[in-house]
Amino acid sequence: MRAVAFAIYAACVDFLLKLAALLGITYRDANALLFFVLWPIVTLALVGWVVAQAVRLRVYGRRDVTLHPDQPPAGGPSSD
Repeated sequence: MRAVAFAIYAACVDFLLKLAALLGITYRDANALLFFVLWPIVTLALVGWVVAQAVRLRVYGRRDVTLHPDQPPAGGPSSD
């Protein structure tokens, strides 16, 4: 297990070194870019996505309660 963890760590460090060389910045700058800029942006975007889905489920989910008598319930067996 320790060897796998070290291999993952080494791969991440290698990725950051190559990213830093590609961008023309230092390893520390690439690390800061990843953890202080990109990670929070991705986290906020995902939280926003979850909130938007929850709102959509709340708004549109109520409409599925009153179905036409000939329409099967959502998620039920289909006649395919």
